[in-house]
Amino acid sequence: MNPQWQAALGFALVGARLQFFEPGGPDPQALLTELASAGWSVERISVHAHQVVADEQPWPHPVPSQLRAGCGPAQFYAALTRVRLLLGLESMETRPPSGRSKLNPDEVRLMREVPPHHGH
Repeated sequence: MNPQWQAALGFALVGARLQFFEPGGPDPQALLTELASAGWSVERISVHAHQVVADEQPWPHPVPSQLRAGCGPAQFYAALTRVRLLLGLESMETRPPSGRSKLNPDEVRLMREVPPHHGH
């Protein structure tokens, strides 16, 4: 199976699976042209991105692993950055808050330690 660069990048931008011509690698300008043909103009993508951020959701959208299969992570991120530059949305990004992780035994021990000047 060939990597679906354009489909994965499109999903990151608009949160929907769309069919694109796959040139065998990322092509940001062609992607924007195809998105516009599918009704996703630069303006509509911008409004969508701002609405997603206002709703405190992550944007660019997380891409399902099966959709980005075969797309190297560094190459994907670089291509997404190029597309975002073309859209004027390069500095706009949100990520969900990280969850609290469980303390390991060493961290629990450190939390229980009290410095000598606390009177113990």
